[in-house]
Amino acid sequence: MSNHNLKPATWRRASAPLSLAFVVGALTLSGCSTQPAEQTRRVDATSDPSSASIARRAFDFRDADIRVPNYFNTQGLDFCTFDVQNEHPNCPLYRPIVRMYFDSAMVEGEGFGVDAVREFDTRNLLNMLENQFAGINRFRIVTRDDQVVSEEFETFRQQQGEEALRQRQNEQRILAPDFVVKLDTLRSVKNQGSITGWMDYGLEITASVLNPFTRELMAYPNLGKVRVESADVRDRRRLEYVTANDRYVSGFRYFDSAHVNSILNDMASRGIDILLTRMLAEMPATAQVVGIRGDQISLDRGQNAGVLPNETMIIFEYEAGFVTPLGVAEVTPSMTTAAGEIVRWKNSADARRVRAAASNGIYRPDAERRVFAVSVGAPYTFLRDRT
Repeated sequence: MSNHNLKPATWRRASAPLSLAFVVGALTLSGCSTQPAEQTRRVDATSDPSSASIARRAFDFRDADIRVPNYFNTQGLDFCTFDVQNEHPNCPLYRPIVRMYFDSAMVEGEGFGVDAVREFDTRNLLNMLENQFAGINRFRIVTRDDQVVSEEFETFRQQQGEEALRQRQNEQRILAPDFVVKLDTLRSVKNQGSITGWMDYGLEITASVLNPFTRELMAYPNLGKVRVESADVRDRRRLEYVTANDRYVSGFRYFDSAHVNSILNDMASRGIDILLTRMLAEMPATAQVVGIRGDQISLDRGQNAGVLPNETMIIFEYEAGFVTPLGVAEVTPSMTTAAGEIVRWKNSADARRVRAAASNGIYRPDAERRVFAVSVGAPYTFLRDRT
């Protein structure tokens, strides 16, 4: 699977003598009367298979890349209590509670193999979806695996008794979701060739986030659409088949739901992996920097707040609503804390101030100037280690 690195744009500010600026401004004004304004341009749409979005390593960052990620809610830091178990929902450190749904997919296509595609069962994919999203610990997932929950209740009742079960249920109430994530899928199938042909399968996954109580479709997080093709998970030669008089002779068993399910499962797994990388970029891990010594940093949260191994994080100072990037670090978590190294400091007076203070001992941010770390996307080792 190829990884897609996002490279933030570099912004430059140019200055000019007053007289030159006046001439340029005059030319611009005179041009407005003859040329219409254009704020958009035409580009070709693409239906190519989707790629995962992976963070660049901190060592690959340029100075211009050291900035807080898009859409990160810095103003929400004012709501933070910095209590992992009791965080304010508006704080970016808060882990939202989510329930997930996987729809019964639509199928496009006709001819060979369509019936087998229609028989594809998405129930196991829901469990895969829950497990993958719960494993990154950026969210609290409310499972829909009622069968396992019911079996565990019955086992507990048999071993501990009815009263113990009732007491445990009163102590630990079911989580109430903050929102629902629903995946809509479209499966397609087409065959090419005559006597010797091959099957091509397609899977499109669209994620929607909604508030079930207000019935509002939410704009954030926006995961977009993921497209996966069978060629992404299987060598096309393995999907070849031979027919004679419109009857199957040998090769890929396109009519056998077990064989088709195997391919569609792999395609769905790839699609979920891509969605995960997008979610990690849309909903980053955040922690407060407790101290800086030299280039080493200490964070107040770790795996318990969704910080992943080899996480690329922007270090920034927050004061009176203003955000000042200081550097980029590579971070490794423990269960409740994390440690990392600032591998590139921002070329700015503020970064030099903090770096100088940290070089003479431990720099401890105060209540007026707090320092935070925010991740920029799925770590570069994520697909290898977690999917």
